[in-house]
Amino acid sequence: MATLIKRAYTGFRGVDFANDASLVNLSRSPDALNVWKNYADTQGSCIETRPGYVKIGDFGDNINGIYFYNNQAFIHSGTNLYLWTNFPTYPEEKTLLKSDMNNKRSSFAIFDDKLYILDGKNYLVYYDKTLKKVSEDNPIIPTTAISRAPLGGGEQYQDINVLQPLRKNTFVGDGTSVDYYLDAQNISEVTEVKVNDDVVTEYEVDVVTGKVTFTIAPIKPDLAGIDNVEITFKKEIEGYTDRIDKCTKVVSFDRRLFFTGNPDYPNAVFHSMINTPSYISDLSYYQDGTDESEIKAMVVGNNMLWVFKEPNQQNETIFYHTSTLDAEGKVYPSYQGNVSTGCYSDAINYKDDIVFLSRNGLEGISSNDINSKQLLSHRSSLVDNKLTNENNFNHAMMAEWNGYLLVLANHRIYLADMRQMFAGTLGYEYEWYLWDLSDDEISYIKEYKGNLYIGSEKGLIFCFQGTNDDGKVINSYWTTPMDNFGYGNTYKTTNKRGGIAKIKTIPNGIIKVSEKTNKKETTKEIAKHSATGFDFENIDFENFSFETQNNSYIVYKIKEKKFVEISLKFYSDEIDKPFGLYSAILESFIGGYVKK
Repeated sequence: MATLIKRAYTGFRGVDFANDASLVNLSRSPDALNVWKNYADTQGSCIETRPGYVKIGDFGDNINGIYFYNNQAFIHSGTNLYLWTNFPTYPEEKTLLKSDMNNKRSSFAIFDDKLYILDGKNYLVYYDKTLKKVSEDNPIIPTTAISRAPLGGGEQYQDINVLQPLRKNTFVGDGTSVDYYLDAQNISEVTEVKVNDDVVTEYEVDVVTGKVTFTIAPIKPDLAGIDNVEITFKKEIEGYTDRIDKCTKVVSFDRRLFFTGNPDYPNAVFHSMINTPSYISDLSYYQDGTDESEIKAMVVGNNMLWVFKEPNQQNETIFYHTSTLDAEGKVYPSYQGNVSTGCYSDAINYKDDIVFLSRNGLEGISSNDINSKQLLSHRSSLVDNKLTNENNFNHAMMAEWNGYLLVLANHRIYLADMRQMFAGTLGYEYEWYLWDLSDDEISYIKEYKGNLYIGSEKGLIFCFQGTNDDGKVINSYWTTPMDNFGYGNTYKTTNKRGGIAKIKTIPNGIIKVSEKTNKKETTKEIAKHSATGFDFENIDFENFSFETQNNSYIVYKIKEKKFVEISLKFYSDEIDKPFGLYSAILESFIGGYVKK
């Protein structure tokens, strides 16, 4: 009597694009698309069709940025920056805030209830319904020298603010001197002079020498040694404002804003003064490695500011900054890690796991000791061969949503699941899923209050909800490995009565089953079943069942003889009809040996 073997496909984990379909673990799929685990509904016990998305906005050009602030949406589309005042209502009501933005991906940060924006051309701030350049929003005017005598000297006090050219010097009047020398030469102009807090206008300026000559000598202060003369002047230094304006990335860390991405300073990290994003000292910057390679990303995690650089010949790719005190106050020295793998596109803090995209896939920081020899752990071996070969992988971006890490590359989203981890050869790794959004050329992703928003190259904005992609079918499927039942050297014959699957009951749901063996390239549909529960909303009475439990069963009959390997495909290819799958069983009889 022939031996009967039963296969149970259950405990589904994710895709495996790394191995041949015949070598994939039975809990994974060698080919799955547009499915995921909805932990909010089934606690991850089944795989099912992903949510669809609906159009909620049209801004006309490639979406370079989406940010939410005070229940309003800011949309950077092409060269325009819009305020979406009735977000998320469609049609959208939008106000054009700026029409000469840089047409590249922008960066946003909230600080003290103000929104700061960088695009590689502008450093902007929005608050009180007004958008301004930070350099025009009353930036701090530093007092660069105090306690000066009329001829000079005194004490250096504050650093130059690169955002604007104004500075102040304060002097101790001696009652006789009329010539007062500033701490800079070749100035542009003097804008204000005060003596004992009163504005005076009777003076002349030598801009070359930086000398202010009073008509009447300022009197001595009432208290000896107290500054009583204040001179505000302007000195332009070429390229100072560009230091920040040309940056493309900003993050908030330790009550300061940190900036990078300036192509003129590819290895520089700048930062503002504490609690003051409008004051950036000309000395407040650090150089991480050489300027041979640019900084690709900054991430805050573990009380550190992590800096990731592109690959370079010096093998200097990961740095971090922590705060410390020196004689001048708080500083953020740079430390180089023992890592030679460079960052290719983006980095993110995913549930306290600091990860970045290298040319080889997703890497994770496995130790807080940056000098550790085992600092890196690879996280994406199951999808590397697809992910790293996506077009424009160097422009991939990441976001976190519903517990998943999303990697958007070439209009497709790769989902990493930290709730399913396994031990890889280089540390623990994530299970992965793949969604295809290429029909709408999705180029930007943003999470907000549990919702996922996506932007397209055509300027459209969508929100994930519903059971279709803005009126289009979601082609979703899960395939089992090419299974030889543990007998790779024998033929098999299916037991046509032994096929059953436990499926999820979904309103208007449907599930189809097809099979493929090693004898043929195409699949053959063998079953179709309504997975609809009793729900009066959106009922399709042609696809109706009175099933009320959260799961039901589908029986499928497979008639295949003398095959070596077989694969099942569970899928839905009809609009508004998702599927969900808990497990599947297939039985076969073991036959004679395979003959060439």
